[in-house]
Amino acid sequence: MIKYWYKQFPQYPPDHLDYWRIRLIEHLLLITSSYFLILSLLNLFYFESYEYALLDGFGLLVTLSIYCHFRKTGQVKTTSWAVTIMVASLIMLFLITAKGYAHSLFWATLIPPFSFFLIGRTWGTVVSSITFTMCALLVYQQIQHAEPVMFTMGSLFNVIEVCIAQILIFRFYEKTRFSAYQKLALRNIEIQKMAETDKLTGLYNRDKLDVILDKLLTTPEVNSTQITPSLSEENKQSSLVVANQYSIDSKSQNNDTFSHLPKSTQQIQYPISVAIIDIDHFKRVNDNHGHLVGDKVLCELAQLLQSQMRSNDLLARWGGEEFVVILPNTTLDDAMELNERLRQFIASNNIQGMELTISLGVAQYELKDTVHSLLDRADKALYEAKSAGRNRVVVA
Repeated sequence: MIKYWYKQFPQYPPDHLDYWRIRLIEHLLLITSSYFLILSLLNLFYFESYEYALLDGFGLLVTLSIYCHFRKTGQVKTTSWAVTIMVASLIMLFLITAKGYAHSLFWATLIPPFSFFLIGRTWGTVVSSITFTMCALLVYQQIQHAEPVMFTMGSLFNVIEVCIAQILIFRFYEKTRFSAYQKLALRNIEIQKMAETDKLTGLYNRDKLDVILDKLLTTPEVNSTQITPSLSEENKQSSLVVANQYSIDSKSQNNDTFSHLPKSTQQIQYPISVAIIDIDHFKRVNDNHGHLVGDKVLCELAQLLQSQMRSNDLLARWGGEEFVVILPNTTLDDAMELNERLRQFIASNNIQGMELTISLGVAQYELKDTVHSLLDRADKALYEAKSAGRNRVVVA
């Protein structure tokens, strides 16, 4: 029965602006129908107040009529106004009939929450102001014609019913708030990911590379005089593992590989090396096979390079057919050996059915270096590798 009451409108998906307004309309109509039914029975059989029973019965019929119309048409704006006017009118009529006694004024507190949500701030303010003005007039009349206050069962029921309604309304509001913040948080993560990753390859882009490299170069450990020993033979053998860990169609995994890197920057020590990688004769690929094939080459190469990175290495696309590798805790000699193995690995693989090679320029961080000067030295070493015949590694 409950599931039948809440109709799903295809034109209003969960991310639609009116989705939660529809849910509130359905909640209010369900709660209002239940309330009017219960109040009708209580006034009819328990209090024997036929005037209030007739009023509640009329409210029940109006509520069901609005619900049937809304379920048939899905008109959110019209239904929002109908629900607001109906509930506000019936509450005010009840207050006038009860003359504000028996704690009936509590019912007025229900009008602002749903009127603001359904018809907006401006008209919600108007409806709420009219209601509270009427409440003030009723209290003023009570002052003018002072009568002994009687605490009856009607007072108890009014307080209980309004408190339950308030709990249900604000429970709904908290659900909408939590859902909105959750979606906003996910959206912010998506925006951040888009801002720092290369759309084609899924690797970090140049902006993110500069940020991370700057963090690495400004840590106290990096700017100390401590020298980390060269890699042991065992570490050298295991530093490059030829394993295709990532499928070409799953670009997002490249980013997950380095999600821990900003945390690990606090443990990284001097020295740091970087390498700039360039695909040899990539222009021929675009000229002979087209740019779409060229894009596929870049994606597949990115996956092959990524599969050879160590846990703390960072691979990013620098632009065009160029990539940059940050090698923390790696001396220039070790970086030379690692990149030579990387060059041989790429040369031994066919990429999109083509035998391609890469040239690499390697530089090690020096105390006088900035991010720009370090990359500039690696770029000059890459230029030397290209000038010397390509398919080779040159150190700065």
